[in-house]
Amino acid sequence: MPQYYYLVGDLSYLINKGEELLMSLINKVKNQYYRFPNWLLNLGASAYYKIPEKYRYGSVFTDTIEYIRKNEYSSKEEIEKLIDINFVNTVKHAYYHVPFYNKLYDEHGVDIESINGVKDICKLPFIDKDTIREHSSEMIADGTSQGEMIYVTTSGSSGNPAGFYQPDSITMEEWVYTVEIWGRIGYKPDPSRLVLRGKKLHPASGDKNFFYDPLRKELSCNIFDMRDETMAVYCSVIEQYKPEFIHGYMSAIIILAKYIERNNIVLKHQFKAILATSENVVEDQKNYVEKIFRARVFSFYGHSERLVIAGECEKCSDYHVEPLYGYCEILDKNGDEANEGEVVATGFLNNIMPLIRYKTGDIARWSADQNCSCGRFYRRIEKVIGRWHQDMLVNLNGAYVSLTALNIHSDEFDRVVRYKIVQYEKGYVDILLQVDKSFSNSDATNIKELLESKANGKIIFNVQIVEQIAILKNGKYSIIEQHIETK
Repeated sequence: MPQYYYLVGDLSYLINKGEELLMSLINKVKNQYYRFPNWLLNLGASAYYKIPEKYRYGSVFTDTIEYIRKNEYSSKEEIEKLIDINFVNTVKHAYYHVPFYNKLYDEHGVDIESINGVKDICKLPFIDKDTIREHSSEMIADGTSQGEMIYVTTSGSSGNPAGFYQPDSITMEEWVYTVEIWGRIGYKPDPSRLVLRGKKLHPASGDKNFFYDPLRKELSCNIFDMRDETMAVYCSVIEQYKPEFIHGYMSAIIILAKYIERNNIVLKHQFKAILATSENVVEDQKNYVEKIFRARVFSFYGHSERLVIAGECEKCSDYHVEPLYGYCEILDKNGDEANEGEVVATGFLNNIMPLIRYKTGDIARWSADQNCSCGRFYRRIEKVIGRWHQDMLVNLNGAYVSLTALNIHSDEFDRVVRYKIVQYEKGYVDILLQVDKSFSNSDATNIKELLESKANGKIIFNVQIVEQIAILKNGKYSIIEQHIETK
C-alpha cells in the first residue's frame, strides 16, 4: 500500500483528535462562564471569535445547518417525500424500540407496516401531557444511556407541568433552526444583541441592571426592574454598545418602547430587527413596537417539547413550518383536520423519547394561501392564537373568546404600562392596569366600554388600577390568567 495512504490516515486522526480537544476546551469554558472576571471575558472574546465557526459550535451545528440548507428550496414533492421518510422512520423506531408505543399501537390494532407516510397518520392514537406523566418510564427507547439525554419540563402555565427526556444534541439542533429562521432577515450566528429576557446577569457586572458580555456579544438588561430611572440607563448603553438586534420578551420590549415614546427619546442607533421570543405576539403590540423602533418584529413559534418550529420569512409574517424538524397537524375538538384548532405535533429530532401525535394545547390557524414568494414550499400558519382554556376568555354564553378577537388597542392603552386579564367566572373579567402618571379615570371608563363593545356585551369587564403587575421568575409574562376549569 502506498506510503502516502498511511500519512493521510495519520493526519486525519490528528485533525479529529484536535477537534475533540478543542470542543472539550470550549465546553469547559462554557461551564465556568459565570466564574470569569470581566477582564478574562474580554480576553477570551478576542480569542474565541478567531476559532472557525464549525469548531466553535461543533459537528451537530455544522451537520444540521448543511441538512437544512441543502433542502430549503427543494420542490414541494421533494419536501413531502422527506416528511414521509422522517415520519415513517420515527413511527417505526418508536414501535420497535419504545415499549410504550409497542403496547399502545398493538392495543389500537395498528398495523405498523401499513404506515407509509403522513397520509396514514390518522391510524395512530393521540398522546398528551397526562400520557407522559403516567408512562414516562415506558416511553424511553431501549439501549438509551443516562449520559445521552437531558430532562426538560414544560413551562407549567396550566399549573401542572410535564417532564420528558430529549437527546443532549437537541438544544444545539434547535438553535440551528432558530439561527436559520432569523437568518432570513440578516441574522448571523454571532451578532450583537440587546437581550430583554429573564436572564441572570453575569456576576462580573459592575451594575445590577445591565451587563455587556463581549464573549456572547450581549447587552443584557434587567427586565425585573424597568423603572424610568433604569430605562434611561438602558437607552444610554444602547447608544454606547449599538447592538444589532433586540432579542427578548414582547412584554419587556413594549415597556421600553413606551418609555421611549413617553419621553420623546430619539435613539440614534438603528436596530436591524426585533427578535420576539417565548411569548405570544399580539398584532397591535407588534405594530406599535415596529413604529417606535423603526424595525421589523420577527417572531417564531416553538415549544419546550421541541416537536414543531415555525418562523416568519423575509416576504411575509406567516409562520413557515420547518418540515425537517417535525410534522404539524391542526385539528378540531373531534380530532378532524381543521383550518383553526389545536396543534398536534410529531417531532423528528427526539429518538430517545419520541412524541407522536402529541396534543400541545396550542391553538393555531392555517394560512388561507399556502404559497409564498420566498420560494420555500413549507406549510404556513397564519396565526398562533394561544392555548385552549388558558389564553381564552369565557363569555356569558360559555363560548371561548380569544385575545386576538378583542383586538385590544386604543389611545388609552398608550398610557398603560402593562395589563393583565383575570377570570374566575364566565362572562366576568377583571382587567388589571399598571399605568403611567398621565392615565385618568376617563381612560379607565373608555377602556371598559371599548372591551365590552368588542365582546358584544357578553363579557363584563371590571377595570382595576394596580401599582405593579408581577412577572414570573423567568421573566415571562402571561396576559390572561384563567381560573375557569377546563371542561
